[in-house]
Amino acid sequence: MIVATPGQKIAYVVDTIYSADNISRIAELARGADLFFCESPFLDIDRDQARKRYHLTARQAGSLARAARVARLETFHFSPRYERDSDPLRNEAQATFRGELPPDDPQ
Repeated sequence: MIVATPGQKIAYVVDTIYSADNISRIAELARGADLFFCESPFLDIDRDQARKRYHLTARQAGSLARAARVARLETFHFSPRYERDSDPLRNEAQATFRGELPPDDPQ
């Protein structure tokens, strides 16, 4: 006998730039995911560096997770500059995801 049960949706995003077009695409991809793995190599203060390297900031990762209405956000793929302490990256992403910081504007 086979029993079908609802599964979990997992979304994974890495090596992308924060643009209006990508926000829309990623939000659709991750929409309603139970778990969203999203890169966050840089803090928002280093957004210029993130853009030059075609990566997201932690705040942008949180903004994407919030826009997609995911259940849980897990950030990873941190820049070596935060090697000793990645907590600020996680904190910035989670605060944005929870709505404690405003979402990032794609400019």
